[in-house]
Amino acid sequence: MRRIRKKVYAALMGTVLAIGFVTVFSSPASAQDLYWKVGTAVSHSTVFSGSNNNNIQCFTAGGFYATMCIRYDRRTLYVRSDKADGYFKLGQFAGGSSSNIYRCQNNKANSSGNGTWVKCQWNWPKSGMYILRVGHGQADWYTLSSTSTWYLY
Repeated sequence: MRRIRKKVYAALMGTVLAIGFVTVFSSPASAQDLYWKVGTAVSHSTVFSGSNNNNIQCFTAGGFYATMCIRYDRRTLYVRSDKADGYFKLGQFAGGSSSNIYRCQNNKANSSGNGTWVKCQWNWPKSGMYILRVGHGQADWYTLSSTSTWYLY
């Protein structure tokens, strides 16, 4: 019985060591990259001009007072501030074939920013599954909503 325990222990420790080795020395290319931009102001008509069910998707989540729309044909995130509550607003696209994260920030946090749209544009890959999120924050913190359902790009 003691011999079996030693063999099981040795096999278990070997597995733990192998997992640790792979984790420590894994390629940084497998990590997600974060691309974060502060958006530039655009009008409501700019966001929706030429849009249809095939080239735009919008997402919002309760309590964050932000709406984000992704335009596939422009590779652009749009973020609207839905309430002047002193917080900047965020929109996020994550996933795709690269698994990178793209965040667009709307800094219009005061009363003049309520209902304003900003845009951020990237050249992200056009393939894979992705999720959308919204968020808000201040200078030293931010929080994101739960994720949307998975979508196929």
